[in-house]
Amino acid sequence: MKQQNGRPRRPDTSRAKGRRPAQAPLFDQQTAPLPKQEKKAGGGMRQVVLPMAAPGMEPLDAPDPGKGRRGKKRPTEAARRRQLSRGEMRRRRRRRRLLAVFFVLALMGVGAILSVTVLFKVKHIVVENLDKTTPANTGIYTENAILGALAVPLEENLFAFSVAEKQAAMELQLPYLETIRVRRRLPGTVVVQVAPATETWCAKTEAGFLVLSAGLKVLKVADAAPAELPLITGYGVTAATAGRPLTPDAADQADQLEDLLAALKAEGVTDQVTRIDMGRGTDACFVYQGRVKVVLGTFNNLEYKVGVAALLLKNETGEYLSASDRGTLDVSAQLEDTVHRFPFTPGDFTVEESEPPPPDTADSAAASGSQAASSAPASEPAQSGSAPASSDTSSSQSGSQAA
Repeated sequence: MKQQNGRPRRPDTSRAKGRRPAQAPLFDQQTAPLPKQEKKAGGGMRQVVLPMAAPGMEPLDAPDPGKGRRGKKRPTEAARRRQLSRGEMRRRRRRRRLLAVFFVLALMGVGAILSVTVLFKVKHIVVENLDKTTPANTGIYTENAILGALAVPLEENLFAFSVAEKQAAMELQLPYLETIRVRRRLPGTVVVQVAPATETWCAKTEAGFLVLSAGLKVLKVADAAPAELPLITGYGVTAATAGRPLTPDAADQADQLEDLLAALKAEGVTDQVTRIDMGRGTDACFVYQGRVKVVLGTFNNLEYKVGVAALLLKNETGEYLSASDRGTLDVSAQLEDTVHRFPFTPGDFTVEESEPPPPDTADSAAASGSQAASSAPASEPAQSGSAPASSDTSSSQSGSQAA
């Protein structure tokens, strides 16, 4: 056997007759180089063999690159959050809340600055009625006078003034407006809603003769009572200001007068009343057309008393007092049975002006009035079907009754 490079050479037995050639060693794709591929002519398909170590061709049992040395996965975001202590999480939440509050306050501050300096400028001023119709009924005033009392120039910021203060100032400057409402209408309009006032009543008080509107608003203070206005006496007021509501010294008197006026308005006889006396809450009365004095007594059951008086005075059926009757009608008596008698005394009468109650005894006066009404003796019921006596029959029979 011949030797080559110091090593014995194996004989080539692959060409021996009748013997199978030796098998070549296996091809290792991870270490051996790529074998040369045979080219096929005519554009035929060819097979490409890639080694297992090529990118994207890692074996299935290759280690996960995301694992550590010991094969553990890296902790996720949720796991890292769980690893935080409760105190750290609480501090983070507190910081987030503070940042959110600071952000909201910053936005509010920027909005306030913009609204005061740049946005919401007054572009229009509108004077309208309470039902938002125009032109407005301004009474004795002109729209220029109303705008002058408002004192809001154009191009001023819409929120730079107080609506309540403007309204109160206008009420003092324009007392003959029953209602004044100042409103903002975005983005740049100021609306003044008005309703005129009319002279309806006159109250004799310690502050003077107060000319009042239908809503009992002081229009002016006069030295003498206007002859054309119905007079209210027995009303305790020591100080009054034009443009302000009528405020008595005794709080009970305000409710009593409002209830009486509401009852008269409901019966439709307000325009026929020429005088009202408060009677210290126990002997109130009013005068109808200057010829009939209606005695109300206390202010209890006021709606019923005024309703009965209106029925007898208006005499729509012709069965009660006529238009020529003069005298005193007493509707203050209240009976427990179903038949009531209301005496009518013909002849002249006088209305004695009652003294207003002092402020510290207003409650006691009202309480004593209710006790006097409950202790008043009840008159005997009249026979059924009795009719009120007219002035002719009552002149011969005093104390005739109106049923």
